[in-house]
Amino acid sequence: MIEGKVAIITGASRGVGKATAMALSRHGASVVLAARTQNELETVADEIQANSGDAIVIRTDVTLLNQVQRLINLTLDHHGKIDVLINNSGIGIFESVTDSDIENWNKVIDSNLKSVYLCSKAVLAPMLEQKSGQIINILSIASKIAFPFSSSYCAAKAAALAFTKVLREEIREHGIRVTAVLPGSINSSFWIGMEHHPDFDLMLTPEHIAKTIVDIVESPDDMTIEEVTVTPPLGIL
Repeated sequence: MIEGKVAIITGASRGVGKATAMALSRHGASVVLAARTQNELETVADEIQANSGDAIVIRTDVTLLNQVQRLINLTLDHHGKIDVLINNSGIGIFESVTDSDIENWNKVIDSNLKSVYLCSKAVLAPMLEQKSGQIINILSIASKIAFPFSSSYCAAKAAALAFTKVLREEIREHGIRVTAVLPGSINSSFWIGMEHHPDFDLMLTPEHIAKTIVDIVESPDDMTIEEVTVTPPLGIL
């Protein structure tokens, strides 16, 4: 049951994050929208509130510890609890290893791996106190499949999947469930500026992933969905 739960969604200003926030809100969750883009977050919040949903905006750079802790503290101040954390933030910069730039590498690692660590660690205290909670990490099929010109992205996603598995085992006994979601190609702004990409018409939509997350959040408390792979109709793209 989702109604009455409080869910933090990172990367909530667009794409999968926006679709997930809206889907959870429709099912009765209070959603906390986190990203770096204040105006876009407020647009999502306005849309949710126009449909009688409960949404607040907390501008956050999830690669910075102080901002992540502020996100958790403000959510607790406002709602008194956190039931669900959805780690969805992430960027991709695609270049060969030979031509790669170390600053780009660090940006991708921080956005896709460090953010998952920081947000998960920060939310553990209230969830451990509650003896309940869900952490859902939106990763990528790239955590298991190597794609050319994607060394930093594949490395970050593979490491984030390993982190997710370790975290699950460490906190399973405390009633906190941890799930990894591994989507294939999604039709979103992720691809903007890329010269080569799969056919958009063959990709998943953000709503496909949002529906998957709703199903995970709705799952019974006495079971854990450890990992879900979601692919387009024609398979991996």
